[in-house]
Amino acid sequence: MRNRQSTLAYIIFGLIAIGILANIFANPGAFIIPVLVFGVIFWLYKFPPNRWRNGSGRTQARYSKGKRRNATFRVINGNKDGSDEPPKYH
Repeated sequence: MRNRQSTLAYIIFGLIAIGILANIFANPGAFIIPVLVFGVIFWLYKFPPNRWRNGSGRTQARYSKGKRRNATFRVINGNKDGSDEPPKYH
C-alpha cells in the first residue's frame, strides 16, 4: 500500500508541475509580480533594513565599550507620615 500512495503522490505533483509550467508559458506576466514580491520579501528577510544603517548617533554611543557613568538616584519625598505606626484600618 505504501508504494501505491507514493506513486499517486508523484503523479499528482507531476501534474501540478505540468500545469504550472503550461500557465507560465501561456501567460508569463501573471507570474512575474508574485515572484518579484516573494523575492523582495525573501531579500528583506535575509538582509533586514537595520543592517543598512550606519548606526551613527545614539546607537553607537549606546553600544560603545567606553567608560560608563553610573546613574544617580534621587529620593522623591512622598506624602506618607514619617511614623512607623501600623496602617490604620477602619
